[in-house]
Amino acid sequence: MVCGQGTTMVIGGLLERKIGSRLTILMGCAIHSLTAALSYFAIRSFYSLIITYGILFGFGIGIAYSPAMTLAMKWLPTYKGLVAGSVVAGFGLGAMVFNPIITSFINPNNTSPSYAPYPDHPSEKYFHDPEDSAILNRVPYCFLVMAGFFIILQTIGNLLLKSAPPVFDNFYESGVNGGSPSLQQDSSASDNLLHEAEPNEFTPLQLLKQRDFWILWFTFLCNNQGICYVSTYWKSVGQGFISDDMFLAAIGSAASIGNAFSRIIWGGIGDKLGFKVAMCTLQALFAMLYIVMFYTQHKWGYAIFVFCLFFCVGGSFSLLPAATIRSFGSLNATANYGLVFTSAVAGALINLLILNLTINNGMSHQHVQWIMATFLIVGCVNSAFFKFRGCPCARREARSGEYGYASVPYSE
Repeated sequence: MVCGQGTTMVIGGLLERKIGSRLTILMGCAIHSLTAALSYFAIRSFYSLIITYGILFGFGIGIAYSPAMTLAMKWLPTYKGLVAGSVVAGFGLGAMVFNPIITSFINPNNTSPSYAPYPDHPSEKYFHDPEDSAILNRVPYCFLVMAGFFIILQTIGNLLLKSAPPVFDNFYESGVNGGSPSLQQDSSASDNLLHEAEPNEFTPLQLLKQRDFWILWFTFLCNNQGICYVSTYWKSVGQGFISDDMFLAAIGSAASIGNAFSRIIWGGIGDKLGFKVAMCTLQALFAMLYIVMFYTQHKWGYAIFVFCLFFCVGGSFSLLPAATIRSFGSLNATANYGLVFTSAVAGALINLLILNLTINNGMSHQHVQWIMATFLIVGCVNSAFFKFRGCPCARREARSGEYGYASVPYSE
């Protein structure tokens, strides 16, 4: 899924320039919902399911992901991090909604899995036919349930989409990091403000030659190790000492809330303090949690740790798009962030290789978690070399005092 998403975000950006945000988002949503429904038929074959619910499902996400975020940023060009976090918070909230729904649909009696096929990993348990045939028979139908929800929610979302007014859109394209456009300001002050705030505009090809791009790319690569591990193994690790499947579903829902709201919080921190401070803080906290996570074997303590880990997961998805736009301009923002997001593809493949070489060969989760922490520490050092562009809010306040810049809300 991550590979599919990462490889099509650039395509989504190019389509947005050709056919507009609304049609691009509609196309991505249609692919997303259709492939979820097709997974009802594909689940009988492992490789078919990889194609439908993995690659093609990710294609739909990738095409719709960036245009939706960019469209929202055009309404509030000042608060790029906060806006990006608010939009992608839907990813986290989606898990909060669907985790209990799907768990209740598939496993209404809260039956715990008992089949442990791997002697070296007795805590890794699965449902098994014929004992759990009723549960297993419901699995294909959950794809149809999800597809129905997707279609309803995506239709509502597309009907509510609205392009920003030209007065906002022009300021967004110029890269202004100050407040809402003033309709009553001195022309020379306006020229100075635009000149000071305007970043260079880079095309995707030019982006590949920029040092800061590769710092962002490698930062996301390191963060993805921590993201992929906790997203994949938080439940199976918990099953080693927690037998209540509904409690685990509740942990997942609570973690998704932390994941969702953390994107808004980290985006606001990035707007206030700048990318470097926010990202280094996030990575240091993420690494610390991984270092001490294994020592928590109580179910409530584990729930708190999973919540905190997912709170760190969300930060990358609000800080990185805002940093990309502030550093490389707004004109090609969707495609440029798509290039940054390709590191998620490389990161997922590297994480898969690491887990195959470690967990599948008998290494304990404690040592694997320390490996994840090492990646995050390396990423923190890498982020410290990002070219610091100052605190956006501090620059805005300085300009307001110097130029007498007064923000006037747009009204129709």
